[in-house]
Amino acid sequence: MTAGAVALGIALTSVVIGIGAAAPAVAATTCSGDRVTVQQLASGCAVASPTVVLPDGRQFVVPAAGTTVSAMPVAATGADDAGDVSITNTGRTGVAVRVDDVWSGSAAAVQQERTAVRARTAVPDRAGVVSRGAATTAATKAATSCTNTSYTRLGFRWTAPVQWSYNPNNQKVTGPSAIGAGADAWTGAVTACGRTINSTADQKHLGTLKQSMGVTATGGCGTANASSVVGWGSLPSGTLGVTCVWSRSGTAVETDQRYSTSVNWSAAATCSGDRFDLRGVATHEWGHAYGLGHTAKNSGLVMRPSATTCDTAQRGLGLGDLMGIDAIY
Repeated sequence: MTAGAVALGIALTSVVIGIGAAAPAVAATTCSGDRVTVQQLASGCAVASPTVVLPDGRQFVVPAAGTTVSAMPVAATGADDAGDVSITNTGRTGVAVRVDDVWSGSAAAVQQERTAVRARTAVPDRAGVVSRGAATTAATKAATSCTNTSYTRLGFRWTAPVQWSYNPNNQKVTGPSAIGAGADAWTGAVTACGRTINSTADQKHLGTLKQSMGVTATGGCGTANASSVVGWGSLPSGTLGVTCVWSRSGTAVETDQRYSTSVNWSAAATCSGDRFDLRGVATHEWGHAYGLGHTAKNSGLVMRPSATTCDTAQRGLGLGDLMGIDAIY
C-alpha cells in the first residue's frame, strides 16, 4: 500500500466501509458548505456541486450524478506516492471515495460502487468463465520488466479513440510529439518481452486548444467540460504529472493531463542531464488514461508510481504493462 493510502486509511478509520456494512438506501441530507470533507460524506449526504477535500490536500469537484472522476499521479523517485483516487457521485446514495484500495464516504455509495468496480474488473478466461483473481495481480518481490506480470485495473475503459488537444501555455518543452508517442505505446500491435498483443485502445491528437485542463494545482480534478486537454501547470512538490478521467458506469468520457512546470524536462530522442523524459512519463500517464493503476515501486514496470531523471526505459512496456492493457482492450 502506498504512503498516501496508508495516511488516508489512518485518517479515515471511522469511515472506511466493509462490503457487508449496513447502509441507508438514500441520502438523508445535503452536504453543507463549499468544501466538504470525506468525514462529512460518511453521513451519506447528497451533494450538488461542492469540492471534496482529501486529508492530503487534494481537491476534487464532485462530478454529476452517475459519474466517477479519477486522478492518477506519477511522482519523482523519492517523493511520496499520493495514490490513485476515484470519487463517484451515485446521486441518491451519496459519494464514494477510493484512494488505492482504501474506501470512504457514504456507506451506501461505497457498497454500491465497490460491487460495481469488482464486476467491471473481472476478466473472462478463454472458456468464458469469469475469473475474479485475474483482474489485478500484485508484485510480491522485485523483478525485471520482462518477468513481472503485475498490473492493476482502475475499472474504466474507452469505447472510442481518445480525442485530445494540446495546450502549449507555460510548456517547458514542445510536447505534442513526445506525449503522442507515449499514448501510442499502448495502442495497436504492441510487442514487449517477446510477446505481441493487439490493443484496441486508440487516440487522436486534434491539435492545439488553449483551454484549461481539468487537473488542479493540488493534484485533484476540477469540472469536466467535454474536451480532453493535455498541458502544463503547477502541481504539488514531487509530482511530475497527473491524469484525470471522467467515466460513467465504467465507460471513460473525458481525460485531461497536467505536467509539472517545476521540474526540467526533455522531449528529445535522447535524454541527458537532470531532466525528466517527457515521453516516458507520458507513457505512464497514458497508461492511467486508458485504465491502468499503479504497480509496486520495485516492479520495474511502466506503471510503477515514480520515475527517475532520463528514465527512457519507461517508454517501452514491460510484461505486466502488456498484460494489463491486453486485459482491458
